[in-house]
Amino acid sequence: MTHRIRRRPALVAAVLAALLALTACGSSNNDAETEGSSGHDKVRLGQWIPGAPSLTALTSLMLAENQEIQDEHDLTVEFTEYKNLQAMYTDLSTGRIDGLLGGPEAFAASSNKGASAILAGSFSRSNAMILSTGPELTAENLRGKRMVAPTTTSTWQFVRLQIEDVTGLEAEKDYQLVTAENSNASIQQLAAGTADFAMAWGEGLVEGLEKFPTITIVADPEELAGGEEPFIQFAIAVNSDNLSPEVTDRLVKAYAAQAEWMRENPGEADSRAQDFGRLEGTIEKMLTEPHLFIFDVKPFPGPEADELRADLQLLVDTGHLSELPGPAFFNDH
Repeated sequence: MTHRIRRRPALVAAVLAALLALTACGSSNNDAETEGSSGHDKVRLGQWIPGAPSLTALTSLMLAENQEIQDEHDLTVEFTEYKNLQAMYTDLSTGRIDGLLGGPEAFAASSNKGASAILAGSFSRSNAMILSTGPELTAENLRGKRMVAPTTTSTWQFVRLQIEDVTGLEAEKDYQLVTAENSNASIQQLAAGTADFAMAWGEGLVEGLEKFPTITIVADPEELAGGEEPFIQFAIAVNSDNLSPEVTDRLVKAYAAQAEWMRENPGEADSRAQDFGRLEGTIEKMLTEPHLFIFDVKPFPGPEADELRADLQLLVDTGHLSELPGPAFFNDH
């Protein structure tokens, strides 16, 4: 059975559980969209940074520090760094923050339970890859073997379908599935020989390849996507009770401008990430080698929203999402 992820071309299970549990907490904080000291509309962003920041989290953080982009879009952006993941999602649900970047499946599950979070736009496309210590990703090489991956993430649910398209093999039926906490753990298990293939992405992938030179990429995002654009991995979510459509649109444009700034200033972005403990060179490499991080900041509604709607429908069809949220979730008024 083919599960072609449509394109014009994430988050751990604990995140999803937190979102589902938080919909009863209420959703509106009426003082959210107020004027900052500059007279601009105030937007409060949050991101989970448990240790060294991801490039996704770093984009939000640096947008809050980029006064020029804020002025261009008549925004005053405040940023809250979270160490507790559940607290961040509670604050989005209750309106203590106005927006964040995350995996669309988790937001969809939350919306199905009545939360006010909607998707304002896409943020980036998948940079998930399949790794091995030699064997290529083929049906013959994968059948009966062990694939280690962060299996509780929405990213894996999409990549699992891509692997089925590429090889014709189904996870847990035709090959074994080993659960890892994150990309770093996936690569460590592959290097230790407790798995034959690994799925990883992002900073964990970049740093893992540096640490374990015997590990190679055997399927990059474009190859997994069959030569088309990779799926939308992260999206911009906002509390729709807090931000008007007009302010939401300006926030998406500000994110697009910040993404372009980071592409043009990879060294400065890397230096800021080092302030939080990220290894030197990781963020710069991701920003200068396009397949390692694929910014695609586009407002919803639009073609990207239609694409994501079709991708989420695949998760409904395969039992990984209870139902597809309505048009409002995709910012389609």
